Amino acid sequence: MKKIKILLVDPRHDTVGTHSNYAPINIGYIASYINEKLKDLVELDLVLCTKPDETFESIDNFKPDIVATSNYIWNAGLSYNICEYAKQINPKTLTVLGGPEFPAGTGARQIRDSIEDQTYTKCLDYLIERPSVDYFAYSDGEVAFLELVKKFIDNNFSVVSMKSIDEPIKGCASLTKCKSKLLVGAYIPRIGMDGSVKAYGRDIIPSPYLNGMLDKFLDGTMVPAFETARGCPFQCTFCDQGLDQSKIASFSTERLTEEMYYVGEKLSKIPNGTKTVTITDSNFGLFEKDVDFAHKIKGVMDKHDWPKHVEAITPKSNRENMLKINDILDNRVNFGLSMQSINTETLTDIKRKNWTLDQYVDFIEELKKRGKSPSSEIIIPLPNETEESYYEGIKFLMDHNVQAGTYTLMMLCGAELGRDRAINRFQMKEKYRILPKQFGEYRGRKCFEIERVCVGTNTMSFQSYLNCRNYSIIVKLLANTVFSPINKLTEKLGINWFEFSRKLTDVIEDPNFTGEFKNLYSEFCKESLNELFDSREEATKFYLKDSNFDLLIKGEIGENLASKYNAKSLLILEDIISTIFYVIKTKFKTHYDEKFNGIIESSELWLKNLYMINEIFGKSKNTDKISKYNLKMNFDFPEWLLRSELPFEKFSKDTIYEINYDIKKINDMKTELSAVYGNYDGDQVRVLGRFLMERINIDVDVFKKDFQKVS
Repeated sequence: MKKIKILLVDPRHDTVGTHSNYAPINIGYIASYINEKLKDLVELDLVLCTKPDETFESIDNFKPDIVATSNYIWNAGLSYNICEYAKQINPKTLTVLGGPEFPAGTGARQIRDSIEDQTYTKCLDYLIERPSVDYFAYSDGEVAFLELVKKFIDNNFSVVSMKSIDEPIKGCASLTKCKSKLLVGAYIPRIGMDGSVKAYGRDIIPSPYLNGMLDKFLDGTMVPAFETARGCPFQCTFCDQGLDQSKIASFSTERLTEEMYYVGEKLSKIPNGTKTVTITDSNFGLFEKDVDFAHKIKGVMDKHDWPKHVEAITPKSNRENMLKINDILDNRVNFGLSMQSINTETLTDIKRKNWTLDQYVDFIEELKKRGKSPSSEIIIPLPNETEESYYEGIKFLMDHNVQAGTYTLMMLCGAELGRDRAINRFQMKEKYRILPKQFGEYRGRKCFEIERVCVGTNTMSFQSYLNCRNYSIIVKLLANTVFSPINKLTEKLGINWFEFSRKLTDVIEDPNFTGEFKNLYSEFCKESLNELFDSREEATKFYLKDSNFDLLIKGEIGENLASKYNAKSLLILEDIISTIFYVIKTKFKTHYDEKFNGIIESSELWLKNLYMINEIFGKSKNTDKISKYNLKMNFDFPEWLLRSELPFEKFSKDTIYEINYDIKKINDMKTELSAVYGNYDGDQVRVLGRFLMERINIDVDVFKKDFQKVS
């Protein structure tokens, strides 16, 4: 029996840390499906990779007949480099791309030009610009790739023979021999489309967990991923699934349960292995089957005490199911509230129907009862969004103690808002920037993932976009739990947290105001502007320069700015606290009597002495000289925080606390950080940023000094 060597890749740049540490369930499904379908025709030798170096080494040593890679916005450049290198090593290698980063989008039934959108022409141009790609699988990967491998077999394992026929292959797009036209194969329905969601038609795909194909990725460093159902019933115009007209197809609860027990048994035995599992569905919790599955996951938790955390994208409706699921799973589900906007016209234009604001408030209150700190994102500039409506959305979230994240609109080529019709209708202004961490140098060639983003529309100017973007870092900073005591204090003083954030922004934007916080904010504003380029070519040319590439390596440019400046802010925490209390004392005098001045002064003094972030992440040597000292205040702020429902007066008394730097805690943290990140001296910002992002549920107690009341 003839053997075919196939290299399946879901590549992730890892030059300065990986963008994604999830097990590659996508290529796992493809590998399992084709292995089952072709087992009587050929012997398949399958290798699955995510790491770039391993991928290039596999091309050198494994010498695959077929190389197939995923194609997303965050890895499209690397994926093409892999195809290009494969052709360089062996021109007879069949190379395939598949994924949403394609002008036809996800789930397209046909590829053709219309008066408003030149989809066919853009798909043609896309492949002309990538001559080392033989085929693009535009239908679901399992079915389209199976067709390709079958054709490869029918043509005596020759890509030359396949291409010479000059005929389309089902589910795939390719160029004609003359390279001037696009061959589009017939659409192939998704596996499991027959019947309802409960038909569980996707069980026909053998489990890549149960057959061991994903064992190499269950080493404790990667988060296992589960797809309980594929498809999305919503058509949000900013999402690359928004054009998917397919119904949702599902796996059975029995199959998923068996997989979860298999993975739980393996990972629960790995010391310091991941305690998290992610469910990749676009709307987990939408159906009752998801509640049923939660009961099964609880069984795994009871047996293996794993997982500790469950990540899931909450549904756009039926969020009550997510509360049920969270309660079943011992309150271990991480929630995110998808809002994007509260502007009614915007929601209509992006084909998004959110809950009413009252429904959001009710849901938020339910989360608070469970000790959850909900977060939500707002995307700018969506159609019909204005600077004023953006602030209204942020105010709504802040008024309800929801952590608000602001994201720049990605103009994905496979999404409706990345197409000509929408671009012209809303007069969308485009810029280009590098995706954070998405770059590297492989086999002597530099590679960058450049995204197209929207920075202006007919309702939000470029300057308004920058105003919102710059203000968002203040919102991000104030959402840090380090500042929650100040939030509690301002609430008691009758100061609205949103209004406070606006006054704080006004102060640090004042040309006459100075300080480290001012400098930090100015750096953010400058970098958020300078990261934008007028074209993909201009951005690539800039980063190709050795000096700029070195700056990428060092993290001085090209980073996730929210993460970078959130970390930098904690390293100048004392100056930020000084600025915050300056705003309270000078801009909100009418909110409290002079008798509260001592309360405010004591609160500021306490917070400036509470944390030892610089001692852990920075270069402070204070602990070499002193480990304990007494702090005197005339208001017992830490005691009030525990009983903030009581009047200030009950805590207005002379108080002394003994503060202890706790050298052991500092050294233990430094040891742990060195073990995870290596020698991080001189790279404190990147390490702190990664630490904060990777430990999203971190308790700020790890940064606190020890303290006890003396009198």
